[in-house]
Amino acid sequence: MGTFMHNIIRPIVMPIIIAAITAGAIIGFGSAVLAAHEPGEKDRFGRPELWLALGVALVILFLFGFLTARPSPASSPLSKDMVIGKKPFFTSSKMDHTPTSARSGDLGSVLDITEGYTLYAQRGALAKALGTLPGGSDHGKNFAGYIYAKGLTGASPELWIPYEAIMSVYPETRSAFLSIKGDETEAFGWNVPPESIRRGPERKQSSL
Repeated sequence: MGTFMHNIIRPIVMPIIIAAITAGAIIGFGSAVLAAHEPGEKDRFGRPELWLALGVALVILFLFGFLTARPSPASSPLSKDMVIGKKPFFTSSKMDHTPTSARSGDLGSVLDITEGYTLYAQRGALAKALGTLPGGSDHGKNFAGYIYAKGLTGASPELWIPYEAIMSVYPETRSAFLSIKGDETEAFGWNVPPESIRRGPERKQSSL
């Protein structure tokens, strides 16, 4: 019943109620102004309906100004850092946390990366290394090698990250840092196997 009221009844009834209230306010205000009008009165400063309309407008303006100038209570939704939903607006996402301990120890090289290494982007943990693959060409570019990895926190389930994207390696913490923000893997084509290791022969369409 609650879902029916929320999805069906309210979307239909609420616009009708709002339209009825608006129409009633317009008709009532217009009728009040016309009732104060005295036929034959030509002096615009002496017409009571104009002064009535001005008075009502000033009352409405002062009322809304008073309400908006009042400090909102702490429980008011406007005083909270919320937009729509339950998550605060300024709360960082799941990929926004890079532990400082991941950068401890001596620096290593790309050749130190083995299975189990955590690959970090600027926004946090991006993938877990599953192994390495020899280099080759991909779309006209030559790469020294690739890290085959499993994506984390919403990244593609399979990633082929070129060695050239590695910025620093810390063997002590089994961590490596990439020179990307963390949401460009598909734009770089890392979610697709490189041409040199693509499965199966290249298929060519026969012309009829």
